[in-house]
Amino acid sequence: MINSSVMGPTGAGKSTLIDRAVGRPDVGAGHDLMSYTKEMCPVRYPHSDGIRNIVLVDSPGFDDTFMTDAQILRQIARWLNATYRKNIKLSGVLYLHRISDNRVPGTPLRNYSMFKELCGKENFKNVILVTTMWDEVTEEIGSAREKELQSDFWRSMINLG
Repeated sequence: MINSSVMGPTGAGKSTLIDRAVGRPDVGAGHDLMSYTKEMCPVRYPHSDGIRNIVLVDSPGFDDTFMTDAQILRQIARWLNATYRKNIKLSGVLYLHRISDNRVPGTPLRNYSMFKELCGKENFKNVILVTTMWDEVTEEIGSAREKELQSDFWRSMINLG
């Protein structure tokens, strides 16, 4: 089984990415102003090898409408602990960031720091940093923002693997 958690700020497209990956219809996640995902939600689908399953775990977003980042981190930690006790380990983490954001304000910077602490330096080889919402920017603007994320904001995480 391949288990991957999908994390990132509220509204980055976590639920939508999972729905599209598993072929589920759009359930309306992220189309209004309130946070959509309230708890850890594993979604299982068959791997193309016909033997294994892939499990993508939707998580509440940081900077949530209803919960503090500390509450979200506790929820993620409890879920990780419970699954680890069942001998189920994460294969990796997808961390999403909206490329359409024209600034990286303080909250995402704090989220990156919390995320680094949650993962631990030795596990960053299993993290994929993903940009979303490319349909909301031109290729030129998106590429420039992506380069800036890689060279500035994500540099320490990229250097860890």
